[in-house]
Amino acid sequence: MSDVRAAELALHQRTGLACAAAGVPGRFRVWEHDGLLAVLATDPALGFLSTVSGVAPETLSALPGLLAAPEWDGVEPTVLTTDLDAPPAAGLVRAGERVLAVRRLGEWPEPESVVDADDTFVDVLLAGYEAEGVVAAFVAAEHRLPQVRRFFVVEDGTPIAAAAMTIHGEVAVLGGASTLPAHRGRGAQPRLLRHRLRVAADAGCVLAVATARAGSVSAANLSRAGFCCYRRSAWARA
Repeated sequence: MSDVRAAELALHQRTGLACAAAGVPGRFRVWEHDGLLAVLATDPALGFLSTVSGVAPETLSALPGLLAAPEWDGVEPTVLTTDLDAPPAAGLVRAGERVLAVRRLGEWPEPESVVDADDTFVDVLLAGYEAEGVVAAFVAAEHRLPQVRRFFVVEDGTPIAAAAMTIHGEVAVLGGASTLPAHRGRGAQPRLLRHRLRVAADAGCVLAVATARAGSVSAANLSRAGFCCYRRSAWARA
């Protein structure tokens, strides 16, 4: 299995955990269709979750049937492809780009000044995200799951940045990270990133994966940490 495929499968599993824990209005479904990875969220505030990934030459033929499936019930998913410039199906147009970052793991000899988070993790994470409403409720439910490992950077006894991780087989998904506005630009997230890579390697993972917005600080941090950043094209109906 390629690293990209393994990364997409792990991300899909992480999304499945989050949707199962959601506890917010709307209908969720996370499933696989002939190698394609589909996620449905009907609440408009969570529309960014409605995606189809795993699009590759061997799965392209299944895409039109999946997009026409009644499960979507009026929801228009975003189709995500890696390094594919041509529309993956008729009627789809480019709708932006995302970054899929993948890194092979090795030894991490130098520990970081990062601590395991306490019960205030969700509060710190949401304060850094500056999220509210349905999105905040969804993020909070996801990051209270027992499968999520949580970490802090602390200064003067106060958490200033938070980051999370889940492990899916031999793949670590680095998801959920924010820094309090007053403490940004001080290197907290690179420290949390390196720490999570160390924890993942110590746990026996061989691969780490994360996503980011193209051109963002997060994407730059991932690149500097040795991740291979794949350009992920987003496609939507015209």
